[in-house]
Amino acid sequence: MISLTIDADLCGIFNIDPSKLDKLKKVMYMLCSTSPYELNVSKLSGAVGTSWPTLSKYLERMDAGSLIHIVRGGSGMRAVNKPDKLLLDNPNMFNVLCASGDIGSIRESFFVSQLTMSNQIHYHDKGDFIVNDKYVFEIGGSSKKKFQLEGNPNGYIAADDIEIGYEHKIPLWLFGFMY
Repeated sequence: MISLTIDADLCGIFNIDPSKLDKLKKVMYMLCSTSPYELNVSKLSGAVGTSWPTLSKYLERMDAGSLIHIVRGGSGMRAVNKPDKLLLDNPNMFNVLCASGDIGSIRESFFVSQLTMSNQIHYHDKGDFIVNDKYVFEIGGSSKKKFQLEGNPNGYIAADDIEIGYEHKIPLWLFGFMY
């Protein structure tokens, strides 16, 4: 389905040169195997072999085609011009694209995919995401600590590998009921 979306849908709808479609597939693989914290757009454009303006167009089209999520943050021109995080649209894509996807990317992809339908999600500098301009979430495993969220009464940890939440720690799997 990923190849069909790229090769037929994006190519046909957005008139992308078929010889450039391998660049879109390369972006998908890189998002699968890279930690969301390590992603650098200038490095990504260099690795893909295309300019930042061209890559930006490709990313917008991949977002429109439900292949990736562009999570923006900041304000002003920075929020318009630079995505803070790029995530695969669906965490199931990791099983198809990578032998072993980055667990942090998988967790964040799941969180964003479940909340994005009915909420506004943006990157936040004191956590991973801010939801509806109010709730700040840090995404992680069971040992994730709240130090980044200290002093924020609306700061929460969405933790993988726990069954029951406590204090400001919510099991990540519960966000699956939000879709």
